[in-house]
Amino acid sequence: MIEHAALRSLLVDLGVRDVGGAVDPGSKREFAPVQNPLTLRMPVSTSVDQRRAGLWGKSARYMNSIIHYRLVVLALATGFGSLAIFGTVGNAQDAPTEAQQQEYVSLATIVGAALQGQIVPTEEPFSWANDFLKSGERTTFVPFTLSIDRTKLSTPSVAMYIFVAKRGATATVGVNDALAELPMPAFEDAYHVDLGAPTLDGFYEVRRGFWAPAGDYDIYVAMSESDVADGSEARTMMLKKQLSIPNMWSNQLATSTVIMAARIEALNELPAPDPQLTNPYTLGTMRIVPKMSTDYLTSEDLSMVFLVYNVGLAESGLPDVHVEYTFNRRGPSGDEFFNRTSPQAFNEQTLPPEFNMAAGHQLVAGQTVPLSAFPAADYRLEITVTDQTNGRSLTHNVDFTVSES
Repeated sequence: MIEHAALRSLLVDLGVRDVGGAVDPGSKREFAPVQNPLTLRMPVSTSVDQRRAGLWGKSARYMNSIIHYRLVVLALATGFGSLAIFGTVGNAQDAPTEAQQQEYVSLATIVGAALQGQIVPTEEPFSWANDFLKSGERTTFVPFTLSIDRTKLSTPSVAMYIFVAKRGATATVGVNDALAELPMPAFEDAYHVDLGAPTLDGFYEVRRGFWAPAGDYDIYVAMSESDVADGSEARTMMLKKQLSIPNMWSNQLATSTVIMAARIEALNELPAPDPQLTNPYTLGTMRIVPKMSTDYLTSEDLSMVFLVYNVGLAESGLPDVHVEYTFNRRGPSGDEFFNRTSPQAFNEQTLPPEFNMAAGHQLVAGQTVPLSAFPAADYRLEITVTDQTNGRSLTHNVDFTVSES
């Protein structure tokens, strides 16, 4: 866990100002918003032909820095028509080899069979966790983490294919020897991932992201071992998951998911736009490593980050947002108030003079709370966000458990 003082120093370097306020010594630290806009690559509109080919939108200013390659899959074994896959490769990566392309073909074939009902997943071979952030072109960005038991993989890298379709969408059935056709994806991608070292409890964590408009979707993620030894069969897994993506483009007050951070890493400079899908938890020069468990020790900090959207503007032209953090201790007879931190205010007194919502600047809220004063127990953090310009408010609840170190 990053030290409390180090996190404060990091956010100051990002252009964050301390809000201050009375608080019990050592109980928490508050931060005003990052002055620069959130670094999320925004998709642009694409033609119907492009979308049928599986090309998800990319801003034109990034096109020169991204290599596209197309794989046309003729999956005759499962009886469906050609499937075009657009993978995204950053400048530091090489184009896929013929063997890697064949791995993509195999994974796409499996997903195609599932879309035809020929394969029905009965279990989840790896776990999925995701967050939601507002993106461009009236879409939502969905960063996600896959956790895979290390015993299920024997190679240091894997091939992955993701296909996002409207919930219930299926491949059309071919008539008179015609090949079936896959539904038009909201998003699809294929890539290779170096697994790196597993976590202390023996899981590989893979993080990626995708964009899609609000709605209900079926997510297909197929994964296989890559570059297996000659004569060996690559282990292959597929996850099908239903996901409802919220609409963050209404005129109603909204926030991103409250992202609980295991640690926050400082980057020396803003990352290039093209790695957004491979580093989906990067905000400006801050990379968040999400915490995959709700269990904490008293020696750790509780760190959270979230963004506030669709706020009104005061006469000053700036937002006026109030955020409260209340900690309740959970018990068999119900919740009992434990403590609260001083509210955060985002207004003309705390925001930097150059803050401009129209320019894409974001309201980034969050705190780091040392848990040394928390007795071992189950807790519920209640976060209430209020837009003072119109009286609208919303509440998020975060459950967590504290144990003695």
